[in-house]
Amino acid sequence: MFRARLATTIAGFILPFPITAFAQSDLSELLDMPLEALSDTKVVSATKTALSLADIPAATYVITAKEIKRSGVRSVADALTLAPGLHVAKFSNYDWGVSARTTNEAMSNSMLVMVDGRSVFNPMFSGVDWDLIPVSLDNIDHIEVVLGPVGTIWGGNAVHAVINIITVDAEDAPKRHVSAAVGNYHYQEYQAHHAGKVSDNLFMSGYAEFVQHMPWTSDQEIVQPHQDYRVYTERFGLRGDYQHFDKTVSFQLGGIRSREDYQWGLYQPHFLNGGEDVDDFAPYQTEMLAEEYFGGVKYLQELGEDRHWEQQLWITYSSSDGSDRNAYFTRYDSETSYQDANFFGGHLTLGLNYRFIDEYFRPYSADESLLSPYVRVADEQGYGNKSIAGYFNFIYPITDSTTVMLGNRWQYFDINHETYSQPQLRVMQKLTDGQSVWAGWGRALVTPARDGRSAHFKRNVYASDQYVCVQLAPNNVYCGDFDRYRTTTYVGKEELKAPEVDTFEVGYKFYEKNNVSFDVNLFYSEESNIPVWAYDPNSSGAMIVTGNSSPGTVGTLVESIVYRKEERVSSKTSGGEIALKWLVSKDLQVNANYSYKRIKAEFDGAESLAIKQLLKTYENEPQHLASAQVMWDVTDSFWVSSVLHYASGTDPDDILANAEQVAWPDVVTWDLLFGLQPFYKGLEMTLTVENLFNDQINEFPESYNGFDNGTQYWLELDWFLP
Repeated sequence: MFRARLATTIAGFILPFPITAFAQSDLSELLDMPLEALSDTKVVSATKTALSLADIPAATYVITAKEIKRSGVRSVADALTLAPGLHVAKFSNYDWGVSARTTNEAMSNSMLVMVDGRSVFNPMFSGVDWDLIPVSLDNIDHIEVVLGPVGTIWGGNAVHAVINIITVDAEDAPKRHVSAAVGNYHYQEYQAHHAGKVSDNLFMSGYAEFVQHMPWTSDQEIVQPHQDYRVYTERFGLRGDYQHFDKTVSFQLGGIRSREDYQWGLYQPHFLNGGEDVDDFAPYQTEMLAEEYFGGVKYLQELGEDRHWEQQLWITYSSSDGSDRNAYFTRYDSETSYQDANFFGGHLTLGLNYRFIDEYFRPYSADESLLSPYVRVADEQGYGNKSIAGYFNFIYPITDSTTVMLGNRWQYFDINHETYSQPQLRVMQKLTDGQSVWAGWGRALVTPARDGRSAHFKRNVYASDQYVCVQLAPNNVYCGDFDRYRTTTYVGKEELKAPEVDTFEVGYKFYEKNNVSFDVNLFYSEESNIPVWAYDPNSSGAMIVTGNSSPGTVGTLVESIVYRKEERVSSKTSGGEIALKWLVSKDLQVNANYSYKRIKAEFDGAESLAIKQLLKTYENEPQHLASAQVMWDVTDSFWVSSVLHYASGTDPDDILANAEQVAWPDVVTWDLLFGLQPFYKGLEMTLTVENLFNDQINEFPESYNGFDNGTQYWLELDWFLP
């Protein structure tokens, strides 16, 4: 995440210390899904068992294909603003921070994201690169969002939420569909989708996409010299679904490749160049490449009327050559599960999961480590990361109106030689046919990764001729013109404990078929072993190197700052979410949601001023989130859609000396869409305006060095070939 930072941006900040309305007629039933069908939609992400939304004792939501298309989003991250409880903040024109019920920060790893049950995450930090999710929006059937812990079912990272992107079956995928979109900031997108019947039992589908845009839609001065840069993204996917009697086989191949124009370079400290008067930084233009390719198969065997066995095998290759994540990974996932829908009158699920990740971190030379703006290094370049898990989940109807769900997962991680238990207990009570209440408790953990353990991050900054005051002794402060070289090292901790979260929830569900669905829930979470970077004064220091400095200076101030990973922070978070879907009439639908969260952090040990500041910084998160979507079919061929999103700002505690820099801003965005269908002989047209009346908005605190995002507009034409 946040890969678009320029090397010059870092130095500059630190040194001062589409889319169609309907894909095609074959998808019209899906896209016009009524609320009655929505309440009966089968969701698998909460239990790995296909249950209706109304029957799941958890905070579960579905973003439909129609809602995605009518929102005008161009990424999965942006689509998640349609669900409650998710804080989506845009960093640049292709970088996002997304969180649920916790802090929103770079390399967040407490939310599990999947495509058809296959995890999409960067094994380096076990989090999500939101710009590298290999899925076409036009191939999404729906997105399932489960808030709260689902570690029993899915294992590590299913801590605060699970996002499962369900793609369309090959039989229902878009057929003979091509599209093109163009907009400001050099945005271009081209797609081709096709699907068909190969035989009586086999359907296949495939797609290819190409996207080009500028990295920034910003008027900020710092990016203007680089506005000729581009980001190029290619995606492709192939799916086959075969069914014959009691056997079902589904296979997928796909991938994504992202190329980014980039400025890189090396610092040239005068004292390391014999005092030669050279530029502080020697930049050059290059291209950063990140990619992921995957292949896998699902095999389902019916063993009887109530029993079935499923086997999944996935192979995923991912790599990046950016200095903050210069590594490649080959991941092998195997999942075996057995389900019996009539086990002593209940539904039993048993499963076994095995994962192996072949990791390799690129080594850096001594010069690169000293002179690069930043690098990430590992104690050993190659590593075999293994985990194995077994789990069960049992859903039992105590009475006709009361259901209990009990489960546990035992998961072993080779990286820290620990086995963790992730249990859950949930109960649902139906009040009437359309009303129910539920309560639950669950425990989940963050998947251990090498980053923050045996992988370390190093940041370097150099600038000549800086006026600096240096304390040479307790009562001796010297001020003068110096060259200044600073290296900041974030040192991991090999025996780092994995963060664990216990969450208690209660909720209420109401469904009035064809008209209204309403969900409200409250939660309370306790999180332990939260990793934070603690300043290490014993390893930090400064010295003055005289001679060989730039003209007019008295020497070079060389500073070494060391932070070490600690897990002595815990937190208590409380809040809730409300979600409403209301079909006002057959032509007008309104979706709205609101979320609230409050974080209270604690430290295990004596609280110094620095620790208190750290805790207040951790608690400094937007508390109020809201969004609303209106979809109006004005006529049979003309529609209008609008999405309004709000995230509250923060007022940090006065104990923070840099309170203004760490404060989150108030964010209000409004997107407006117009669609014509058909426009002309199979052509459909959509006009989208994003950030209407709110040009150059920054959605992050100043300390994050985020970029302003401008108003964007684009026109998309979809052609459904005969």
